[in-house]
Amino acid sequence: MISFLKGKVEIKTIDTICLDVNGVGYEVYVANPEKYKLYDDIMIYTYLCIRENDTTLYGFFCKEEKELFLKLITVKGIGPKSALSMLSKADYHNIIEAIETSNIGYLKKLPGIGPKAAGQIILDLKGHLRTDYSVTVKENPIFKEAKEALKTFGFKAQEIDNALSKIQDENIELNDCVFKALQYLNTK
Repeated sequence: MISFLKGKVEIKTIDTICLDVNGVGYEVYVANPEKYKLYDDIMIYTYLCIRENDTTLYGFFCKEEKELFLKLITVKGIGPKSALSMLSKADYHNIIEAIETSNIGYLKKLPGIGPKAAGQIILDLKGHLRTDYSVTVKENPIFKEAKEALKTFGFKAQEIDNALSKIQDENIELNDCVFKALQYLNTK
């Protein structure tokens, strides 16, 4: 299995990127090709799907996105293309939150997911997803202060935790942390 690739983005299409790894071009299906810039050196997490008449490489921006994808494809009726399509229209944090809170309405808005599929996803995955992305929010004192500041703007605790969990830099200054979180909160 190919766990990840490091290389240069040579080509982008509507749903794929071509990654040049030491002179070999790997076509990788990704959720949002616009996240990747042409000719940038990147590392992408991958999942190799081998079927009777098809071999496809799927790529993910981060490990957590890949983990959610792998869980989604275990659900009856959800294949790799459907799971990738879900990730292309929603952030993995929001999908996890929808599953953990049994928000069928949110899941039904995702492409290719009807009420039956949404119910099956919740039934199969609720309580089985890694939700420790909010641990950083609870442990980092800057994130705690930022959370208190963001509450004064009227945001709900769950919304704030989701926004703060998207901030990767744990050494961020308070003002920058609040500013970045507000950017995530205002794009909803």
